[in-house]
Amino acid sequence: MKHLSLVAFVAVILMQAFLSGTAHAKDVFFDSHWTLWQNADILIWTPDKEPAIDPKEFCLSLRRNNSGIGEPKCRLFGEWERDTVAMRYATWLSNNIEPGLNAHLLKARHPAMMAKLQALEDKIVLFIADKGDKLQIAIFDETTLEPRSAGTVQKKNDKIALGDDIASAFFGRNTKRRLTKEERLKMETEPDDLYKETPTFRSWAGISAGYAQAHIPLTPYNWYKRKIRSRVSNYRATRDSVSLWNFMDDSTPLFTLYAGGIWFGFIGGEIFYRYSNHDVKIDERDEVYEELDHWNFTQHEIGLNVMFARTYDPFKWLDLHLFAFLGFQYSFYSEDIDVKDSKKKPSREYQTRFRTEDPYKGALFGFGTQCVFLQHYGLSVRTGISSRGKDVYVEPSPDAAAEPTTIGATTVDWFVSVGLEYHWTPFK
Repeated sequence: MKHLSLVAFVAVILMQAFLSGTAHAKDVFFDSHWTLWQNADILIWTPDKEPAIDPKEFCLSLRRNNSGIGEPKCRLFGEWERDTVAMRYATWLSNNIEPGLNAHLLKARHPAMMAKLQALEDKIVLFIADKGDKLQIAIFDETTLEPRSAGTVQKKNDKIALGDDIASAFFGRNTKRRLTKEERLKMETEPDDLYKETPTFRSWAGISAGYAQAHIPLTPYNWYKRKIRSRVSNYRATRDSVSLWNFMDDSTPLFTLYAGGIWFGFIGGEIFYRYSNHDVKIDERDEVYEELDHWNFTQHEIGLNVMFARTYDPFKWLDLHLFAFLGFQYSFYSEDIDVKDSKKKPSREYQTRFRTEDPYKGALFGFGTQCVFLQHYGLSVRTGISSRGKDVYVEPSPDAAAEPTTIGATTVDWFVSVGLEYHWTPFK
């Protein structure tokens, strides 16, 4: 048993040492997902007197570790090793590459060195610097003046195994077909992406369901308590008549039909129709309502929004459109009221009940998002504040005192809704 315990203890120690050594054999500090070309040209650049790897053996390591790389070509980058500016930059790199360092801080700043990097075309520069027990590695290409990837590998006397470590740590990615000279020339003469972009008109139609209430979130309830608790007595008497919510229930489901479009992915418009139903808040203690069967108002609103949007494409199958809107609307109310069948003739108070003003004019604003799946199927969420009112100013007249009170001069509510949409592009 003692021998078995000793053997197990030694095995655990050896396993920990092996795992520790493996974990620290390769360490990639950063990687900007650079392009690895098929049949790549790899230029090995080092500030050391002797290269740490053999170019021919490294090409074989690349083929062993990445089957898609084709027939790479590897050689020492003697042009840069004989250049004073390049070697000064190489020495500076070997002294400054370390974990946690931002790639931008390693950027080449000398004009001559910047020109050398930009002239690489589709060649890949592999920088290798000997730091004793480790090798510093950095990858350069023509697309930027800073390393695309950097890290270290454990130094080994076996150059074949060392080449395998470098290949697996920095070249184990998907490859792309190299461009021909004609394709490269065509790409260089093409307009940039913003110039090539064709302004499109994106349109949609949708239906939504939501909820509206007088109390705007994150504001004190005391602002609304008076109108929310208000009750209608004697068919027309309330605490005040400024807001329709003194007469009707403000909390109600809200349904909307809408259609719109946007130009350039930035500015657009939308027409809409909104429907909701509001019960009148009668005072149940008032005996005059014993005759009443039901009393409510259906709210119909039509309007137009101006929209400002910003588009994101997090996935190929998803487009995310964040938007804000500002618009105007006209509100109409249709009354539905009736007395009980047992009541043959309504009371005088019934005949003189309050009446809404038509139409009310108002504004609305808010923000939301459209999630469009597979370019056509959308889910929209929006929230905002809506208002409707009536101008209470009238020209002075001898009969001004006899003018009836304006019902709902200023009515405001908050709404939120979720909609299903269909999107299409009618023309480009």
